[in-house]
Amino acid sequence: MNQDKSFIEIVDTHLASSNARLPVFNATALRIQQEIAKDESDLQLIEKLIVSDQALTAKVLSVSNSSFYKGLQQVSTVRNAIVRVGINEVSNIVMLITHESNFRSKDPFVQGIMRKLWRHSVACAMGSNWLAKQCGLHSLAHEAFFAGLLHDVGMLFILTVIDDLKHSNEIEIQPSDALLVEAMNTLHTYHGHSLMSHWNLPEKYSQIARDHHQEEFDGNNSLLALVRLADMACCKLGIGLDKDPSLVLIASPEAETLHISEVDLARMEIMLEDSQVFEGGG
Repeated sequence: MNQDKSFIEIVDTHLASSNARLPVFNATALRIQQEIAKDESDLQLIEKLIVSDQALTAKVLSVSNSSFYKGLQQVSTVRNAIVRVGINEVSNIVMLITHESNFRSKDPFVQGIMRKLWRHSVACAMGSNWLAKQCGLHSLAHEAFFAGLLHDVGMLFILTVIDDLKHSNEIEIQPSDALLVEAMNTLHTYHGHSLMSHWNLPEKYSQIARDHHQEEFDGNNSLLALVRLADMACCKLGIGLDKDPSLVLIASPEAETLHISEVDLARMEIMLEDSQVFEGGG
């Protein structure tokens, strides 16, 4: 147990140090999110931001033509994608593409955990977005996707630090899966909040990173309830690092707050299990 504590303390110290390598929030994605948040978004500016990056443009078109978004006609330009799937969806696609690059490590052990965490982040984003639309909270759907994608960013930060520690002299032995998960569960909400504040993201997102595991939550915070319920659904299905099939979603305070039916929750679970569009490899 002392060894476990010392490992967590070492990780915590590095997370708080000025030398910690921070996950990067893509500058293009940030500018697009800022534009989307305005009452009147400049669609031409968003298009220009995307097409200025050739690799990003190719990936946006690829995802827009995937089975998840596929229409009757092939999307061949960013403008076509914006018109057909909508500016909010294109913005979500950009966030997915740019954020996914943070989930990569040359260490096979760390990479395996990062891929599980990435799949969980994507599923939680899609689940939160789906729930918002299903619950009639359409104005929150884009924010719910964004919040769901980033709610566990503290875990990514911890993995990044552990990746660096494993290649230094700070850790002599490779931590077990259980010890790694314990470190992430213990530290990720505090450090996720700190990281999102460092990125200068709106406080509503930082709060979700901090509060999505709190025993008590503000029932008036619909955005938080959406992410918490999607997170629980992922845990029930084993999408991510944890699995608890005994979870009863309909009995949760979050389901009560959102006034969602058991049938709709079952539909969400099917959607999450079926959708592997963004699971991708790193």
